[in-house]
Amino acid sequence: MTVPPLLYSPPPTEPSPAEGTFSITNILSFLSEWQTLLGALIALVAALWTIRIMSQQSRGEEMRHAASLERKKLAARAQMPDALSGMAQYVRSCCLSLLEGAEKPQPPLIELSTLKGVIEHIDDLEAAKTFALVSWYQVQNARIQDARKLKEVERNDRIYDAVLLFAHVNALFDYARNEGRVAKSGKPSREEMKTAFKNALSLEATIGKRDQLQGVMELINRRHA
Repeated sequence: MTVPPLLYSPPPTEPSPAEGTFSITNILSFLSEWQTLLGALIALVAALWTIRIMSQQSRGEEMRHAASLERKKLAARAQMPDALSGMAQYVRSCCLSLLEGAEKPQPPLIELSTLKGVIEHIDDLEAAKTFALVSWYQVQNARIQDARKLKEVERNDRIYDAVLLFAHVNALFDYARNEGRVAKSGKPSREEMKTAFKNALSLEATIGKRDQLQGVMELINRRHA
C-alpha cells in the first residue's frame, strides 16, 4: 500500500550545533572577521588603564613634592626670627656708633647667610622682601665703613640708612614669627619709618640729642609718604 504524496511529510529535524546562531563556527567566523577591531579595542582599554595608573602615580609624586617644599619653607621660616633679631641688633649698634662715636659693629655674617639661604624656600613676596633687605644692607654697610669724620648732614644720612634697614627687618618679622602670612610690600611708609626710627634708636641713645636727630626725621618726612 502506497501513501499518497500529498499526505506525507518528513519528520522535523533538529539543527546541528554547528548550524545554530551562537555556534562555535559562527563565533570563530565573527572573531576572524573582526579580530583587527577587537585587538584595537583591547589595546585601547589597556592604554586607558595604563594612563589611569600613571596619572595616580603622578599625582602622588606631586603631593609628595608639594609636602617637601612646604617642610622646607617652614624650616626656612623657623630660622628667620633669630636672623632678623641679629640684624636689628646690628642696626642699633650702627646708630650708637654714629651718635656717640662708638666702635663700628662687626658685619652680621651669620644672619646674612641665613637670610640668603631662606630666599630659595619662602613665599615669593617674602623672598623679594628678604632680597631687598640683604641688598640694602650691602649699601648701608659700605657707607658706614667710611673712616673719615662725618659732617652732620652725612651722619644724618648714615642714620637714615640704618633706620631704613630696620624698616626692612620690621616688614618681615610678622611673617617670620608666623603672625602674618604676607609681608608688607613696597617702599616703607612714613609711619613705618618712624616706627623703625624708634626701634633703632633707644630712648637712652636719644636723650639730649633731639636736635641732632631732627635732620633724620626731616629726611624721613621728605623721602616717605
